[in-house]
Amino acid sequence: MVPLALRMLLQKDDHVDPHLEILRLGAEHQDVDARDVTVTLVLDGALVTGTVISTDTWERLHLRRLGDHDDALRRVVRDAVGHLDQAADEGRRRQDIDRRFLHLRDVTHRAARTLHTLPLWRGPITAVSGWMVGEPEKD
Repeated sequence: MVPLALRMLLQKDDHVDPHLEILRLGAEHQDVDARDVTVTLVLDGALVTGTVISTDTWERLHLRRLGDHDDALRRVVRDAVGHLDQAADEGRRRQDIDRRFLHLRDVTHRAARTLHTLPLWRGPITAVSGWMVGEPEKD
């Protein structure tokens, strides 16, 4: 993990903030205790605050939420969740994590004077124009 983190900090990619990428990598890596890291992102003038989670966690939670819909979709989701659970039980993880996205849970979206809460959020990491660890103070 350290060599990868060091490479991230030294890279000259204009599209990815290396420090934010390290938080994303921490959530993805099994051996790094990156649970409960709350971030606030600036996206198109809005603030998105939530806890960083791995792609696997987001997928599992997302599929379970989809399973609350009609019977056909519920059947497809049940099969997909079963395969994910079986793979996790067998100690297998996805080989290729899509680095383009950041995943959050327990999300608050603030835009102008409106505030919305969302259980999950997935967004392109390149859309983040600013960020901080933690959440904004209450008005």
